[in-house]
Amino acid sequence: MTFLDTSALVGAVLEKHPQHEACRTALEQPDPFSNAHALAETFATLTGFYKVPTEAAIELTLGLKQAITIESMALDDYQTAISEARQRGVMGGGIYDALHATFARRKGAKRIITRNPSHFAHVAPELEILTP
Repeated sequence: MTFLDTSALVGAVLEKHPQHEACRTALEQPDPFSNAHALAETFATLTGFYKVPTEAAIELTLGLKQAITIESMALDDYQTAISEARQRGVMGGGIYDALHATFARRKGAKRIITRNPSHFAHVAPELEILTP
């Protein structure tokens, strides 16, 4: 199973993204999945950083549900990520990557695809971290 981070999702849906083709290919990994929080981050990145109009960002973001499995995180995922923050060296916004890693582990992921491998090095050292 392959967890797709927000950075890979954004690249996959945004045609003008410099790594669009590589990120689109990531959607074809064995059993690709992500979480609902990553959808919210994808929408935020599209509308905030890339200035994609809201309606287009909605369509692009929700269209991911047709390509990969999306599930909600459980309260236990939040509790685990927060409880492990100190031992994993997590502070500030790093908690969001820790949440993704916690969710990925719980769902049985073998790898994480991200454009930000350094964000996952200390929160998911047991998983294979790949870049698109």
